[in-house]
Amino acid sequence: MRVKPSLEILPPQTAKLPVRTSVAPAMPPQVMTVPGSFPVPATTWGARRQTKYYLELTGLANAQSGYLRARGELAKSFVAAARAVNEVAELPEICHNDTQVRRAGRERDYLSARREVEEAKYGLYATLNEVDKLRRPRLKKTIQHHAAIDALMKTKVDKEALGEDTGQIDQALAELQRD
Repeated sequence: MRVKPSLEILPPQTAKLPVRTSVAPAMPPQVMTVPGSFPVPATTWGARRQTKYYLELTGLANAQSGYLRARGELAKSFVAAARAVNEVAELPEICHNDTQVRRAGRERDYLSARREVEEAKYGLYATLNEVDKLRRPRLKKTIQHHAAIDALMKTKVDKEALGEDTGQIDQALAELQRD
């Protein structure tokens, strides 16, 4: 059996801080404290052993942090799975609500189309009323000359049948309808 030799450790070097000469208040001692350096072995063999030790510590810290990250991911996936299970349990209610929303949308579309049709009908009726208001005075004028217009129209038809010119009759009809 071999006995491992002990490491000869050099004393840590002390950090020398600059001395303040100004009148400003001194910093609290905990801020001015500088951590000491790591103990430095005196032999190469000791330095290699210390390096291996610190590398192993680093590996351990990395492994532990990886383990903690994995546990965090596990917790997140558990929460996601629980939400999915809860959503599946609520599926009939979700489907019912979706159906209600679609029905309301169809009803809204139907009512919108009905409103547009009613507006178009109102516009048509309003336009017809306006046209009727504009025609009434003309019709009243035409009624006054109704007999003359009828007589001229009969004469025009007869002359056209005979192939004669009806230009003067057209002018007279236009004047009677303008009045």
